[in-house]
Amino acid sequence: MATTNPKQTRMGRMNEERRGVYPFCGPCTTSSVAWRAADTAGPMGNRFYGHQDVCESCGSSVRTLYSTIFWIPVSKVGRYRIIPTGGRSYIGRKVVARTIETVVRREPVSALAHYPELDGDPAYKQAEAYWDESEPGQALPFYQSALVDREKVLAADDPATLRVRLRVAQGLLATANYGRAIAWFELVTPQLADVFGPNHALTRAATEAATGARLMIGGPRSEAQLLTNIVAVDEKDLEPRDPQLLRDRAALGRAFLAGGEIAAAIETLARTVGDAAAAFGPSHPDTRIYRTALVEACDVAEARGKRRDLQAVEAAQPLLNAEGAPTGT
Repeated sequence: MATTNPKQTRMGRMNEERRGVYPFCGPCTTSSVAWRAADTAGPMGNRFYGHQDVCESCGSSVRTLYSTIFWIPVSKVGRYRIIPTGGRSYIGRKVVARTIETVVRREPVSALAHYPELDGDPAYKQAEAYWDESEPGQALPFYQSALVDREKVLAADDPATLRVRLRVAQGLLATANYGRAIAWFELVTPQLADVFGPNHALTRAATEAATGARLMIGGPRSEAQLLTNIVAVDEKDLEPRDPQLLRDRAALGRAFLAGGEIAAAIETLARTVGDAAAAFGPSHPDTRIYRTALVEACDVAEARGKRRDLQAVEAAQPLLNAEGAPTGT
């Protein structure tokens, strides 16, 4: 029976730590994790853009992967350290900012305890009663009324506020108001992920519902047309900085991005960020979500490199660099 030489095993581990996982060097290995590209078919695909941080030891470089539709980048997947192996083949590892740890999230604490009258509000009680009876359409106007009261005293991303925001979005979906439902889901889903965690039941429910709403519409171009019509109605009926108008316009910007209209997406999102910052403040949770969407659109534009897109990016820079703007987006 063959036995392993302990000295050789220790040396092998030491060499692996020094050299890294072949063909990557040690430093490039420790700053990344193993990754395998997913297979794609049809009009959907992935494409790398950029070429930076070239390693002199192993020859790898960091590139940004985007999901594409008909070769048009629509969303950023992540950053990867790549070594070409001939033709279109390569070996890659996903770049990580820090060591991955397993974190058990505690249920977030709400300030609702300081405002017990909110749960006792007749509108909220009626909304909950209708919801328990599986009548989301009947519950919708009561949830909308309760949300107005909550947002007067609670933060927009307070757990109690987010739960009611999600109910409003679900009610809109149940009543086939798909465009405004998508606008709510796009605002509330990243907030739920940040507060409750990406794998929380509420976050998953929002993600799945948004996907369902999009399936009912039929695609990015149909979504953009629907939201264009909705925003036109908003602009006619609402104040210029009304939260509903800002929410619907931000969703329109994202639809433009998904449909490959990058410059239109940046211009629409930039207008939304400017109005939201003026209405709510640059650090408001909703403003931060809109700014993140603008940053993502600018990233796609810079990766694609078309002149009109880059001009839109340049025009949007003052909003991204404005005093008081959060630096984490």
